[in-house]
Amino acid sequence: MQLFRSELQFGFEKKCTLIPIKSLDVPNLKFGKPDIHCELSCKQENQGFKLTGNLSCNLLMNCDRCLTEFQNNQDILIKLILTSRNDLLSEENDEIILFPEEMKEIDITHFIRDSIQLSNPIKTVCKISCKGLCSICGINLNMKSCNCTSRQKYTPFDKLDHLISN
Repeated sequence: MQLFRSELQFGFEKKCTLIPIKSLDVPNLKFGKPDIHCELSCKQENQGFKLTGNLSCNLLMNCDRCLTEFQNNQDILIKLILTSRNDLLSEENDEIILFPEEMKEIDITHFIRDSIQLSNPIKTVCKISCKGLCSICGINLNMKSCNCTSRQKYTPFDKLDHLISN
């Protein structure tokens, strides 16, 4: 996504853009729609340009419990500062990007791609109440129940039970 200095200098409020998924080159993610909706606002400040807004995308994910594919709508907040001041840059703060005065435009595609990847949850679940798969027969317990007999939970202390009963 290209941003021009002239447009940033005037500032803008809630500018809507559709970003094609193909332009982001996001590995290992499947999207439910061909575009990401991006809404940005820009305000000029002492240190540079402050961009705020959000990204809305629809990811296709597999549930870690039942393995079914589901759609996960994500709203990702964006905060970004474009500055020509080197003293504001640091390795810890990736929300500040160098934008020298001689540059007329800047590409923030890499920032958008990173924001999408970092917003993914570590554990993906189709719903909070997901029952998962039966560990014996493999049936999806959200769809049907099974008659497997050994559903008992075993603990490492089961072998010590005989000591208590004596």
